Amino acid sequence: MILRYPEYYEQFSCIADKCEDTCCAGWEIDIDDESYAYYMGIEGEYGDLIRSRIKEYDLDEEDGYESHGFILKEGKRCPFLNKNNLCDMILTLGEDAICDVCTYTPRNFLEYGNAREIAISPSCAEAGRLIFGNREKVKFIEKEIEESLDFEESQEDLELAEIILAARNFAIAILQNREQDIYQRMCEFLDFAKEVQQCLNENAFCKVYERINAWESPKSETKQNKNAMDAGSVQDSERYFYFQKRMESFLGMESINEEWHHYMEQMKNHFLTNGTPLEYAGTLQRFTQYLKENDREYEYEQLAVYYAFLMLSRCVDDLNFWGKAQFVAVNFLMIRDMDMERFAQNQEIFTPEDRVDIARIYAKEVEHSEENLEYLEDEFLFETIYQKEDLVKQIMTDRL
Repeated sequence: MILRYPEYYEQFSCIADKCEDTCCAGWEIDIDDESYAYYMGIEGEYGDLIRSRIKEYDLDEEDGYESHGFILKEGKRCPFLNKNNLCDMILTLGEDAICDVCTYTPRNFLEYGNAREIAISPSCAEAGRLIFGNREKVKFIEKEIEESLDFEESQEDLELAEIILAARNFAIAILQNREQDIYQRMCEFLDFAKEVQQCLNENAFCKVYERINAWESPKSETKQNKNAMDAGSVQDSERYFYFQKRMESFLGMESINEEWHHYMEQMKNHFLTNGTPLEYAGTLQRFTQYLKENDREYEYEQLAVYYAFLMLSRCVDDLNFWGKAQFVAVNFLMIRDMDMERFAQNQEIFTPEDRVDIARIYAKEVEHSEENLEYLEDEFLFETIYQKEDLVKQIMTDRL
């Protein structure tokens, strides 16, 4: 089968205790069945210690992926995470002893169309440094490996996978078109995603190829001009309204770590409780100008491309290509809001280290909670501000 991943993945290596954060705290640590059976068979005192730190989940059959997990310590720390942020289980039994979630984090996997795709999440700061540290367009590697998927795909499944892959790849090409600024690209990306969704809704899957071919015609320029004209009518009060509604959505999520909760409260106090529409709009204008002057807008391209690669192909399961595109766009907007808060708190300076840190805080909260992902999917479906016209307004006003 095919193995597919962004080129920078080849450079990734966990830096363990040298990392400013840890993957071993802040969320539940599930134990896969194979690892659980292994832990049950370890003899001696260390085996007894491991078993004393395992709990069984009280879940219905439809809930969760695993039946067991580790009993976390204070601060939701893994019981095997020592004071030096190293894993005692690895130090005692070796790397092969740890369960799948520990082995693969911060990697995300998707298998479809006789291929396995791997992305590394910016929830890991070291991964974030790779994602945002390169100014060049991200390239993707494909190679044949001597493995096969552990599930069967029909011919219809394979044909659908090929169509979704083509749409995903073209969407990424739109995001990487540096003849336009990132705001134009994001809006064109949304326009294209909406057209793909129309094809899927009509079960006219092969028409996706027609849309891709048609998209390369001069019609795009007309759309870009219309997007800019529509956004130009947005006043400071409306920008502020959109920000308020985004904050309502994200404050409604399950907070899986204190860092996220603290940051959201800080943003709420600064821009909502004690802020004004004029202050928010002014900060937005100064921040976007700061990024432009420092040639840092490419970071949002890398961010959008990461989430497009991660999310769009997942619609092979639910045919919701548009919903995944919404996720890409809203991540862009919400992370931009968080960036603005850091910019304001740092006397209007925003460093590359800040970029990595904000992306880490966001990804750790959103990507690693199925409950939060499902919650956001409902928000995108039912809230007006997440429909295409309103998303275009929110994005295009950033460049005015």
